[in-house]
Amino acid sequence: MKHKLLSLTIIVLFLFLMGCSNTTAKTETFMPSDLPEKADTEAPAVVAATPEPTELITEAVISEEPTANVTEVVIVHENIPGISKYSSTERIDDCSTGERLALGATTLIGQACDNWKKAKLERPADAPNGTYYPAIDIVRAEMGTNQLWMFAKINLYKDAAGQLPPELSLGFEIDTDLDSRGDYLIMVSGLSSTEWTTDGVQVWWDQTKDVGGTNPHVPDGNVGDGYETLLFDAGQGVDSDLAWVRINPENGASVEFAFKPNLLPEYQVFVWWAWATLRTVSPIDMEWVDSQKDTESWKIDNTCGKIFNGKPSKMIVNICEFVIPTATPIPTDVPSSSSGSSNPSVCVPIDCQAAHPGDPIGSWEWNSGTCSCQAIN
Repeated sequence: MKHKLLSLTIIVLFLFLMGCSNTTAKTETFMPSDLPEKADTEAPAVVAATPEPTELITEAVISEEPTANVTEVVIVHENIPGISKYSSTERIDDCSTGERLALGATTLIGQACDNWKKAKLERPADAPNGTYYPAIDIVRAEMGTNQLWMFAKINLYKDAAGQLPPELSLGFEIDTDLDSRGDYLIMVSGLSSTEWTTDGVQVWWDQTKDVGGTNPHVPDGNVGDGYETLLFDAGQGVDSDLAWVRINPENGASVEFAFKPNLLPEYQVFVWWAWATLRTVSPIDMEWVDSQKDTESWKIDNTCGKIFNGKPSKMIVNICEFVIPTATPIPTDVPSSSSGSSNPSVCVPIDCQAAHPGDPIGSWEWNSGTCSCQAIN
């Protein structure tokens, strides 16, 4: 009996010890000290996850920006120039360096063709006797109108046909108030079309009226801010149809411009001149003789100025040379009774004394002004 009670006691004690052992293991598994470590481990994972929407937004913005930049601006043209028209009296003839070379000239630049002190440039070459470029050798410029459009044309040396380089820039300066300073600059670069186009065409305005510095067309070193206001750029601006240009389809060595007359005074009297260059053109640096150096300025040609719809005047500094015609005297009719000439338009002196034989000698004399004999009182 005692043996059975001892065995039972041992079994109960064993079960008690086993229960204590399980309780200890469970307590160690859920120790509070483990919670901060787990929180620290998971916290960076949450932070790393939150930027994902930000990155998506950034990508969306980036993906939208190129779309905005490449959005094509649709330009609608309502008025396109047609057949050009020029006036025989609105023409400027310029020195032809190409013709000089063709005739065997030993010097590249002709005497009196180039005068830096008067802003008259004839330099279609890269040096005083360097490589000649027919694409910038202006031989003639013309202007005209059909009232709807003003037309201007630059005729280059004949060898330029089919060889207009993309870096070629051509232009006209327009002086609307006849103060020898350009008010508008109409220019084109990169021209390649024989159809009327606005590509590469710009119209600049000198709003501050300081082109040429203190003295226009004189290298006084005083540079203003040139043509500082861009009015038109390849169809964009104040008027999408303001200015056009094309290579003359009938003559590849000439370039035609067309622009609206609303740039001009109502009476359409203005001064104009042309230029061509293979140099980089900066409208803000105009004019050339103020912003550039004489010995370094090549690959450029310009013309003198001409008054459209007006007579030439020495008041315009860069006016083309002109001669004021003298009045042709009108012949005096000769009285046939006095001279006896069968042609009354020719005055032939006669012997007045012989014509009046009964009068005292010395009582008559010949008057060439009236082509007749005059009595002496």
